[in-house]
Amino acid sequence: MNLQMEFDAATAIKIAEYFEKSGFTDAANRMWLAINHVTAYDCDLRAKLGDILFDSREKFCEQGTVLRSRFLLYLMAISFPTEKLVGAYFQNLRQILRSRVKRSQTGDVVLGIGAGRCGSTTLSAAFGGLPDACATHENPPHIFWEPVEEQVRFHIDRLRLLADYFPVVFDAAHWWLNTCPRIFIEFSRSKLIGLVRETEPCVQSFLKFQGRGFGSMNNWAPPENGVWKPSLWDPTYPKYALPAGIAPNTDEAYTLKTMMITRYITEYNQSLSAMAAAQPQRVMLIRTEALNDPVTTTRLRNFVGLDVTMPAKSLNVGNDDEGAQREFWF
Repeated sequence: MNLQMEFDAATAIKIAEYFEKSGFTDAANRMWLAINHVTAYDCDLRAKLGDILFDSREKFCEQGTVLRSRFLLYLMAISFPTEKLVGAYFQNLRQILRSRVKRSQTGDVVLGIGAGRCGSTTLSAAFGGLPDACATHENPPHIFWEPVEEQVRFHIDRLRLLADYFPVVFDAAHWWLNTCPRIFIEFSRSKLIGLVRETEPCVQSFLKFQGRGFGSMNNWAPPENGVWKPSLWDPTYPKYALPAGIAPNTDEAYTLKTMMITRYITEYNQSLSAMAAAQPQRVMLIRTEALNDPVTTTRLRNFVGLDVTMPAKSLNVGNDDEGAQREFWF
């Protein structure tokens, strides 16, 4: 079902709420997502939708379970970290952590960063293989390219709480880049691992999932551009100016999108290189193409002081399975 939002958001919400209350869950889900996608930058509307969905569905997720945590994280991924959702998440997380002994010294915070399509899922799995580590991948809520305080504060509070109970807390996401200065202040021993993939294959990997024809996406185009359909992920990427006269579903549009992605990856990797040069004790760069090399494993172990071992097989290669992604949420 491809809903075209040709009426105002208030009307759309009323229809979705009707579906919700009438038990038409599948129709409600499609409606909520349609609303979310076209209002990706409207934090107030996203917040309202998140709270509505929580009120109608939280009863199906038992308190003190990982299932409830993932339910709340999913809501924050498609909406916003509202006071209600954040409160419910931390209440649930503290219940889960009751079975653990609080550490006498806080654990280490390690973050993986990269432009995307660069091996971050594999790196997350490597840290997840450490004894008693808490490793996640793109754990919601998303942080916008221009970070919103509620998003950043949620993650800082979450990392700090988990570090009280785990020797290592890890997450990988492209959105950490613009929060690194804050992370370094909040967590004095934190370290960053930057993944740098060769530009052209990285561009092609992005293009594969962005699509080419009718209904394709472009996370780097300005909002309401009239050429590409909007996406919830749009606010997490930088925006580049769009020349006048670009028509949807044309070779010209596809070429422009390719140029935008290329610019993004190039500038992102330049930022990583500058960070690593300025703070080599806290930032380590790894070439994606060398992620599974024994030399890389040795460098990584020396950098973090942990016996990290890469998975035998690289993960999330040639696919983007959202269901599997949630297995990395906590």
